Amino acid sequence: MSRALLNELKARQIAFLEARLVSEAAARDFRERLPAGFAALLATPLGELIDAGAVARALDALAAEESLRRAVRPAAAAALAALVEAARAERRRAKELMPEGARDKLDRILEQPKIVPERLVREVLESPALDAVMRDVLYDTLKEFSEKVNPFFAEWGLPALLKRIAPFGLGGVGKAMGTLQGEFERRLEPEIRRFLQGFSRTAMRQVHDILVAKGDTPEFVGLRKHVATWVLEQEICALVGQLDAKSSALAEELGADIAAQVLRDRPVRARTSEAIAAFVAAHAREPLGEVLGRFGIAPALDVDALAAALWPLVRSACATAPVRAWLASVVEEFFDGLPDGLEPSA
Repeated sequence: MSRALLNELKARQIAFLEARLVSEAAARDFRERLPAGFAALLATPLGELIDAGAVARALDALAAEESLRRAVRPAAAAALAALVEAARAERRRAKELMPEGARDKLDRILEQPKIVPERLVREVLESPALDAVMRDVLYDTLKEFSEKVNPFFAEWGLPALLKRIAPFGLGGVGKAMGTLQGEFERRLEPEIRRFLQGFSRTAMRQVHDILVAKGDTPEFVGLRKHVATWVLEQEICALVGQLDAKSSALAEELGADIAAQVLRDRPVRARTSEAIAAFVAAHAREPLGEVLGRFGIAPALDVDALAAALWPLVRSACATAPVRAWLASVVEEFFDGLPDGLEPSA
Protein backbone atom coordinates (compact mmCIF):
# COMPACT_ATOMS: atom_id res chain seq x y z
CA MET A 1 0.00 0.00 0.00
CA SER A 2 1.60 3.22 -1.15
CA ARG A 3 2.05 6.32 0.98
CA ALA A 4 -0.26 8.22 -1.38
CA LEU A 5 -3.02 5.72 -0.70
CA LEU A 6 -2.41 5.92 3.04
CA ASN A 7 -2.68 9.70 2.90
CA GLU A 8 -5.92 9.41 0.94
CA LEU A 9 -7.35 7.03 3.55
CA LYS A 10 -6.20 9.33 6.31
CA ALA A 11 -7.99 12.32 4.80
CA ARG A 12 -11.16 10.34 4.26
CA GLN A 13 -11.06 8.96 7.83
CA ILE A 14 -10.73 12.45 9.28
CA ALA A 15 -13.61 13.77 7.12
CA PHE A 16 -15.76 10.79 8.08
CA LEU A 17 -15.19 11.28 11.83
CA GLU A 18 -15.83 15.03 11.65
CA ALA A 19 -19.17 14.47 9.91
CA ARG A 20 -20.18 11.34 11.82
CA LEU A 21 -19.69 12.78 15.30
CA VAL A 22 -22.20 15.60 14.72
CA SER A 23 -24.74 13.66 12.66
CA GLU A 24 -28.24 12.47 13.52
CA ALA A 25 -26.85 8.95 13.59
CA ALA A 26 -24.45 10.06 16.31
CA ALA A 27 -27.35 11.56 18.25
CA ARG A 28 -29.20 8.23 18.11
CA ASP A 29 -26.07 6.35 19.14
CA PHE A 30 -25.57 8.75 22.04
CA ARG A 31 -29.11 8.20 23.28
CA GLU A 32 -28.95 4.41 22.91
CA ARG A 33 -25.59 4.03 24.63
CA LEU A 34 -26.19 6.52 27.41
CA PRO A 35 -27.75 3.99 29.86
CA ALA A 36 -24.81 1.61 29.50
CA GLY A 37 -22.38 4.49 29.85
CA PHE A 38 -24.14 5.71 32.97
CA ALA A 39 -24.11 2.21 34.46
CA ALA A 40 -20.40 1.95 33.74
CA LEU A 41 -19.85 5.28 35.46
CA LEU A 42 -21.66 4.08 38.58
CA ALA A 43 -19.55 0.91 38.55
CA THR A 44 -16.29 2.87 38.42
CA PRO A 45 -14.38 3.22 41.72
CA LEU A 46 -14.59 6.71 43.16
CA GLY A 47 -10.80 7.00 43.27
CA GLU A 48 -10.65 6.73 39.49
CA LEU A 49 -13.21 9.51 39.05
CA ILE A 50 -11.97 12.12 41.49
CA ASP A 51 -8.41 13.31 41.98
CA ALA A 52 -8.51 15.12 45.32
CA GLY A 53 -5.26 16.93 44.59
CA ALA A 54 -6.56 18.16 41.25
CA VAL A 55 -9.74 19.39 42.92
CA ALA A 56 -7.67 21.32 45.47
CA ARG A 57 -5.63 22.90 42.68
CA ALA A 58 -8.84 23.82 40.85
CA LEU A 59 -10.13 25.57 43.97
CA ASP A 60 -6.86 27.46 44.23
CA ALA A 61 -7.17 28.46 40.57
CA LEU A 62 -10.71 29.73 41.16
CA ALA A 63 -9.43 31.73 44.12
CA ALA A 64 -6.91 33.60 41.99
CA GLU A 65 -7.81 37.29 41.82
CA GLU A 66 -8.11 37.25 38.03
CA SER A 67 -10.52 34.33 38.19
CA LEU A 68 -12.53 35.98 40.95
CA ARG A 69 -12.76 39.23 38.99
CA ARG A 70 -13.58 37.75 35.59
CA ALA A 71 -15.61 34.65 36.47
CA VAL A 72 -16.68 34.07 40.07
CA ARG A 73 -17.98 37.54 40.92
CA PRO A 74 -19.89 38.07 37.63
CA ALA A 75 -21.38 34.56 37.85
CA ALA A 76 -22.52 35.06 41.45
CA ALA A 77 -24.01 38.48 40.67
CA ALA A 78 -25.81 37.17 37.58
CA ALA A 79 -27.23 34.19 39.47
CA LEU A 80 -28.51 36.39 42.29
CA ALA A 81 -29.98 38.88 39.83
CA ALA A 82 -31.83 36.10 38.02
CA LEU A 83 -33.12 34.77 41.35
CA VAL A 84 -34.41 38.17 42.44
CA GLU A 85 -36.01 38.80 39.05
CA ALA A 86 -37.76 35.44 39.17
CA ALA A 87 -38.99 36.16 42.70
CA ARG A 88 -40.37 39.54 41.60
CA ALA A 89 -42.42 37.83 38.90
CA GLU A 90 -43.67 35.01 41.14
CA ARG A 91 -47.30 35.63 42.16
CA ARG A 92 -47.79 32.39 44.03
CA ARG A 93 -47.72 32.32 47.80
CA ALA A 94 -44.66 30.88 49.47
CA LYS A 95 -46.56 27.89 50.83
CA GLU A 96 -47.55 26.87 47.30
CA LEU A 97 -43.90 26.15 46.54
CA MET A 98 -43.57 23.79 49.48
CA PRO A 99 -44.03 20.04 48.89
CA GLU A 100 -46.64 18.00 50.71
CA GLY A 101 -45.73 17.40 54.32
CA ALA A 102 -43.14 20.18 54.43
CA ARG A 103 -45.26 22.39 56.69
CA ASP A 104 -45.54 19.65 59.31
CA LYS A 105 -41.76 19.29 59.31
CA LEU A 106 -41.36 23.05 59.62
CA ASP A 107 -43.73 23.09 62.60
CA ARG A 108 -41.74 20.32 64.28
CA ILE A 109 -38.57 22.34 63.79
CA LEU A 110 -40.21 25.42 65.32
CA GLU A 111 -41.30 23.31 68.30
CA GLN A 112 -37.70 22.40 69.15
CA PRO A 113 -36.42 23.92 72.41
CA LYS A 114 -33.81 26.68 72.32
CA ILE A 115 -34.24 27.08 68.57
CA VAL A 116 -33.69 30.84 68.93
CA PRO A 117 -30.15 31.34 70.31
CA GLU A 118 -30.10 33.15 73.64
CA ARG A 119 -27.14 35.25 72.52
CA LEU A 120 -29.09 36.44 69.47
CA VAL A 121 -32.01 37.53 71.66
CA ARG A 122 -29.63 39.39 73.94
CA GLU A 123 -27.78 41.12 71.09
CA VAL A 124 -31.05 42.33 69.56
CA LEU A 125 -32.67 43.50 72.78
CA GLU A 126 -29.57 45.22 74.12
CA SER A 127 -28.88 47.11 70.91
CA PRO A 128 -28.81 50.94 71.11
CA ALA A 129 -31.72 51.16 68.66
CA LEU A 130 -34.09 49.08 70.82
CA ASP A 131 -32.83 50.82 73.94
CA ALA A 132 -33.88 54.14 72.41
CA VAL A 133 -37.28 52.68 71.49
CA MET A 134 -37.76 51.37 75.02
CA ARG A 135 -36.89 54.80 76.48
CA ASP A 136 -39.43 56.50 74.22
CA VAL A 137 -42.15 53.98 75.06
CA LEU A 138 -41.51 54.22 78.80
CA TYR A 139 -41.33 57.99 78.64
CA ASP A 140 -44.71 58.26 76.91
CA THR A 141 -46.16 55.76 79.38
CA LEU A 142 -44.94 57.67 82.44
CA LYS A 143 -46.08 61.00 80.99
CA GLU A 144 -49.56 59.69 80.26
CA PHE A 145 -49.73 58.05 83.65
CA SER A 146 -48.71 61.31 85.31
CA GLU A 147 -51.32 63.27 83.39
CA LYS A 148 -54.18 60.85 83.99
CA VAL A 149 -53.40 59.32 87.37
CA ASN A 150 -51.46 61.98 89.32
CA PRO A 151 -53.93 62.85 92.12
CA PHE A 152 -52.80 66.49 92.23
CA PHE A 153 -53.59 67.29 88.60
CA ALA A 154 -55.75 64.48 87.13
CA GLU A 155 -59.39 65.35 86.45
CA TRP A 156 -60.57 62.87 89.06
CA GLY A 157 -58.09 64.05 91.74
CA LEU A 158 -57.55 67.34 93.53
CA PRO A 159 -59.16 69.52 90.80
CA ALA A 160 -62.40 67.52 91.06
CA LEU A 161 -62.31 67.70 94.87
CA LEU A 162 -61.82 71.48 94.82
CA LYS A 163 -64.75 71.86 92.41
CA ARG A 164 -66.97 70.01 94.85
CA ILE A 165 -65.84 72.24 97.69
CA ALA A 166 -66.29 75.45 95.69
CA PRO A 167 -68.86 74.68 92.97
CA PHE A 168 -69.13 78.35 91.97
CA GLY A 169 -65.49 78.74 91.03
CA LEU A 170 -62.08 78.66 92.57
CA GLY A 171 -60.92 82.09 91.53
CA GLY A 172 -57.19 82.49 91.94
CA VAL A 173 -56.80 78.95 93.25
CA GLY A 174 -57.63 77.47 89.85
CA LYS A 175 -55.09 79.71 88.15
CA ALA A 176 -52.49 78.84 90.76
CA MET A 177 -53.16 75.13 90.22
CA GLY A 178 -52.62 75.56 86.48
CA THR A 179 -49.33 77.37 87.05
CA LEU A 180 -48.24 74.72 89.53
CA GLN A 181 -49.09 71.95 87.09
CA GLY A 182 -47.07 73.59 84.31
CA GLU A 183 -44.05 74.00 86.57
CA PHE A 184 -44.38 70.43 87.81
CA GLU A 185 -44.46 69.03 84.27
CA ARG A 186 -41.50 71.20 83.25
CA ARG A 187 -39.40 69.78 86.08
CA LEU A 188 -40.76 66.26 85.70
CA GLU A 189 -39.72 65.76 82.05
CA PRO A 190 -35.91 65.86 82.55
CA GLU A 191 -36.24 63.74 85.67
CA ILE A 192 -38.13 61.08 83.73
CA ARG A 193 -35.55 61.07 80.97
CA ARG A 194 -32.71 60.89 83.49
CA PHE A 195 -34.40 57.98 85.21
CA LEU A 196 -34.95 56.15 81.94
CA GLN A 197 -31.31 56.41 80.89
CA GLY A 198 -30.52 53.47 83.13
CA PHE A 199 -33.90 51.90 83.69
CA SER A 200 -34.55 51.23 79.98
CA ARG A 201 -31.53 48.91 79.90
CA THR A 202 -32.78 47.19 83.03
CA ALA A 203 -36.18 46.77 81.39
CA MET A 204 -34.60 45.28 78.27
CA ARG A 205 -32.64 42.79 80.39
CA GLN A 206 -35.87 41.82 82.08
CA VAL A 207 -37.52 41.35 78.69
CA HIS A 208 -34.56 39.19 77.65
CA ASP A 209 -34.83 37.06 80.80
CA ILE A 210 -38.56 36.58 80.26
CA LEU A 211 -38.13 35.65 76.60
CA VAL A 212 -35.41 33.14 77.43
CA ALA A 213 -37.36 31.66 80.34
CA LYS A 214 -40.62 31.38 78.42
CA GLY A 215 -39.24 30.93 74.91
CA ASP A 216 -40.30 27.28 74.76
CA THR A 217 -43.73 27.65 76.31
CA PRO A 218 -46.78 26.88 74.13
CA GLU A 219 -47.48 30.60 73.73
CA PHE A 220 -44.05 31.38 72.28
CA VAL A 221 -44.00 28.24 70.14
CA GLY A 222 -47.34 29.41 68.80
CA LEU A 223 -45.81 32.81 68.08
CA ARG A 224 -43.02 31.24 66.02
CA LYS A 225 -45.55 29.22 64.06
CA HIS A 226 -47.71 32.30 63.57
CA VAL A 227 -44.79 34.22 62.06
CA ALA A 228 -43.95 31.27 59.80
CA THR A 229 -47.58 31.04 58.71
CA TRP A 230 -47.66 34.74 57.89
CA VAL A 231 -44.53 34.47 55.74
CA LEU A 232 -45.83 31.40 53.90
CA GLU A 233 -49.13 33.14 53.18
CA GLN A 234 -47.41 36.01 51.36
CA GLU A 235 -46.84 36.15 47.63
CA ILE A 236 -43.19 35.64 46.74
CA CYS A 237 -43.16 38.94 44.85
CA ALA A 238 -44.41 40.74 47.96
CA LEU A 239 -41.58 39.34 50.09
CA VAL A 240 -39.00 40.93 47.79
CA GLY A 241 -41.11 43.91 46.83
CA GLN A 242 -39.10 46.32 48.97
CA LEU A 243 -35.95 45.64 46.98
CA ASP A 244 -35.68 48.60 44.59
CA ALA A 245 -33.10 48.82 41.83
CA LYS A 246 -30.45 50.25 44.13
CA SER A 247 -31.06 47.61 46.81
CA SER A 248 -31.02 44.84 44.22
CA ALA A 249 -27.71 46.09 42.85
CA LEU A 250 -26.24 46.18 46.34
CA ALA A 251 -27.55 42.65 47.01
CA GLU A 252 -25.94 41.39 43.82
CA GLU A 253 -22.67 43.06 44.76
CA LEU A 254 -22.87 41.60 48.26
CA GLY A 255 -23.50 38.11 46.91
CA ALA A 256 -20.52 38.44 44.59
CA ASP A 257 -18.37 39.69 47.46
CA ILE A 258 -19.34 36.75 49.67
CA ALA A 259 -18.76 34.17 46.93
CA ALA A 260 -15.36 35.65 46.19
CA GLN A 261 -14.38 35.83 49.84
CA VAL A 262 -15.38 32.21 50.50
CA LEU A 263 -13.07 31.09 47.70
CA ARG A 264 -10.38 33.57 48.68
CA ASP A 265 -10.32 32.39 52.30
CA ARG A 266 -7.37 29.99 52.66
CA PRO A 267 -8.62 28.18 55.81
CA VAL A 268 -11.96 27.49 54.11
CA ARG A 269 -10.25 26.14 51.01
CA ALA A 270 -7.87 24.07 53.12
CA ARG A 271 -10.71 22.51 55.14
CA THR A 272 -12.70 21.85 51.97
CA SER A 273 -9.73 20.22 50.26
CA GLU A 274 -8.96 18.13 53.34
CA ALA A 275 -12.57 16.97 53.59
CA ILE A 276 -12.65 16.00 49.91
CA ALA A 277 -9.32 14.17 50.18
CA ALA A 278 -10.46 12.27 53.29
CA PHE A 279 -13.76 11.32 51.66
CA VAL A 280 -12.12 10.11 48.46
CA ALA A 281 -9.49 8.17 50.40
CA ALA A 282 -12.16 6.47 52.52
CA HIS A 283 -14.18 5.39 49.47
CA ALA A 284 -11.52 5.22 46.75
CA ARG A 285 -12.05 1.52 45.99
CA GLU A 286 -15.85 1.62 46.16
CA PRO A 287 -17.91 2.04 42.98
CA LEU A 288 -19.57 5.42 42.65
CA GLY A 289 -23.03 3.82 42.85
CA GLU A 290 -22.24 2.24 46.23
CA VAL A 291 -20.84 5.50 47.57
CA LEU A 292 -24.01 7.33 46.56
CA GLY A 293 -26.10 4.54 48.07
CA ARG A 294 -24.46 5.11 51.46
CA PHE A 295 -26.19 8.47 51.50
CA GLY A 296 -29.52 7.20 50.23
CA ILE A 297 -28.91 8.46 46.69
CA ALA A 298 -30.12 6.18 43.92
CA PRO A 299 -29.95 8.06 40.60
CA ALA A 300 -32.92 7.36 38.34
CA LEU A 301 -31.93 8.02 34.75
CA ASP A 302 -34.47 9.51 32.36
CA VAL A 303 -32.54 8.64 29.20
CA ASP A 304 -34.53 10.77 26.78
CA ALA A 305 -34.46 13.87 28.98
CA LEU A 306 -30.76 13.55 29.78
CA ALA A 307 -29.77 12.80 26.18
CA ALA A 308 -31.80 15.75 24.93
CA ALA A 309 -30.09 18.03 27.45
CA LEU A 310 -26.54 16.76 26.88
CA TRP A 311 -26.42 16.10 23.15
CA PRO A 312 -26.31 19.75 22.04
CA LEU A 313 -23.28 20.25 24.28
CA VAL A 314 -21.58 17.11 23.02
CA ARG A 315 -22.32 17.94 19.38
CA SER A 316 -21.11 21.52 19.74
CA ALA A 317 -17.92 20.36 21.44
CA CYS A 318 -17.23 17.85 18.66
CA ALA A 319 -17.74 20.59 16.05
CA THR A 320 -15.20 22.98 17.58
CA ALA A 321 -11.89 23.53 15.85
CA PRO A 322 -9.77 22.28 18.79
CA VAL A 323 -11.64 18.96 19.01
CA ARG A 324 -11.56 18.49 15.24
CA ALA A 325 -7.83 19.20 15.26
CA TRP A 326 -7.33 16.69 18.06
CA LEU A 327 -9.28 13.99 16.16
CA ALA A 328 -7.27 14.73 13.05
CA SER A 329 -4.02 14.44 14.99
CA VAL A 330 -5.06 11.04 16.38
CA VAL A 331 -5.93 9.74 12.90
CA GLU A 332 -2.73 11.20 11.45
CA GLU A 333 -0.70 9.60 14.23
CA PHE A 334 -2.14 6.23 13.30
CA PHE A 335 -1.66 6.50 9.55
CA ASP A 336 1.73 8.18 9.76
CA GLY A 337 2.90 5.28 11.89
CA LEU A 338 2.14 2.76 9.17
CA PRO A 339 5.10 1.73 7.04
CA ASP A 340 5.20 2.44 3.32
CA GLY A 341 4.29 -0.53 1.15
CA LEU A 342 2.06 -2.05 3.81
CA GLU A 343 0.40 -5.20 2.59
CA PRO A 344 -2.61 -7.06 4.06
CA SER A 345 -1.58 -9.87 6.40
CA ALA A 346 -2.02 -13.37 5.04
